[in-house]
Parts: sequence; C-alpha cells; structure tokens
Amino acid sequence: MSELKTEEEQIEAFKEWWKKNGTILVIIIAISVGGYFGWQAWQRSQANHLSQASALYQNMIEAAADLSKENNQKTVSFIAKQLTDDYDDTGYAMFGKLFLARLDAQKGNYDTAITDLDEAIKQTKDQSFIAIANLRITKLLIQKQDYKAALARLDKVKSAEFLAQRQELAGDIYLQQGKRDEARVAYQKASEALGANVKHPLLDIKLKDLVKG
Repeated sequence: MSELKTEEEQIEAFKEWWKKNGTILVIIIAISVGGYFGWQAWQRSQANHLSQASALYQNMIEAAADLSKENNQKTVSFIAKQLTDDYDDTGYAMFGKLFLARLDAQKGNYDTAITDLDEAIKQTKDQSFIAIANLRITKLLIQKQDYKAALARLDKVKSAEFLAQRQELAGDIYLQQGKRDEARVAYQKASEALGANVKHPLLDIKLKDLVKG
C-alpha cells in the first residue's frame, strides 16, 4: 500500500505541477517548434530570393552581349532596375548599377552614370569591385574633360592588381592635358606593371607615338 500511495502521491504531485507549469511548457515547445520551422522557411525563402536574382543577372548578361540592339538595351535597363530595386539586399544589385551606368555612358549621360557607379560603391566592401568602379568613373570624367577630378578619382585606386590600368589612365589624362613627358612615364609604368609576357597593342602604340614625338 505504501508503494501505491507513493505512486498516487507522485501522480497528484505531477497534476499539481502541470496545472502550474503545463501551459507555459506547451507555449515554450510551440515557440521552439515554430521557430525551427520558421527558420527553415526563412532559409528557403532566402535561397529562392538569391536564385531569382541570379537568374535575372544571367538574363541581363546575355542581353548585354550586344548593346547595339535597342531591344537588348531595354532588357538590360529593365532587369538592372529590377535588381537594384527588388534585390538590393543581394550582391546582384551592385552589378545592376554597373550595367545602368554602362547604358547611361553609352547615351552620353556621364553624370548619371557616375552617380550609378558611386551608389554601387556604397553597396559593397569588395575592394576589387570598388577599384573597377573607380576606374570606370575615371574614364567618364576624362570624357567630360574634367581632368583634375579624373586624377583625384584615379588616386582612390590603390590595389596593385590594377596598377597597369591606373597608370594607363593617368597617361591618357596627362596626354589630354598636353603633358607628354608625364604621359610617357605613366605609360611606361603601365607596360612594366603588365609584364613582358602580356601584350597590349594599344598601349604600345601610345608609347611609340610619344617616343616619336
């Protein structure tokens, strides 16, 4: 009887505990289970989000292969804006800005293109991407004949892997300003940065023209 009483007492004790804590326990379990499945659902949503952005990016690349066609220009513009507006939380948004800048530059809208590139720079910490964007901005500033701003922008490109491009653009700026000696030095540095095994016919022509002059 003592064992039975003990069991009965245990059951009664459990009932009392359940009255006090059962609801809270159910809530905790429900939150835990809901949180797990909610996390799983969020992960699936994020994966789908990235997959959609990737597909759009691929379509944009294909259309951008021939921007001489007006339909391709419209397609690139549409997709690029969609990426920047609807997928601004992904890395594809900054590539959308690059292509918008490319289209604007092609139309001669240099200021708008520079704004697009600056916005792309703000969206990333990737130093290679930032360098590429700054090099493109430099080219646009050269087109605008704003050589002081072009040199200042070029000075932002510090990475050694872009030294050749940086020096060649510096040479272009100096040449536009009539500073032939500075241009020749910059072109020579660009050629040295490329190395003997890398061919750059246009750079060679620039150097030869200055030597002849």
